[in-house]
Amino acid sequence: MSRAWKDLERRVCRALGGERSGPTGGSDCVHTPYAVEVKRSTRPGPPVLAKWIQQARTQGQNEGKPWILVTAGHYDRRPVATVDFLWLVEQLGGRVEYMETTEVPAPPVPVPDTGEDDE
Repeated sequence: MSRAWKDLERRVCRALGGERSGPTGGSDCVHTPYAVEVKRSTRPGPPVLAKWIQQARTQGQNEGKPWILVTAGHYDRRPVATVDFLWLVEQLGGRVEYMETTEVPAPPVPVPDTGEDDE
């Protein structure tokens, strides 16, 4: 783990009111109300890999806390946060019920073309 990565973790954790936990196998931050995973990448973007999201979700479930994935590229002073959308809607006082519908519109059924005119 590079010094820059540790510094990024330290800054993120302090910004959320906690401290960097070190390589404990748990969340990257302690003493926060969130399960925080911090990732630094050389890829442009910064990218958010599916395995990073799954790691953050699993950590949130293990700790019983909402999860936050923070990603940053090299020399990036404005990291990007990825969170569960429904949790975000709740935090912002939005309308969660719009996202909880189980109704999925059926795709249109194609009508076969018989080549005959309807006239």
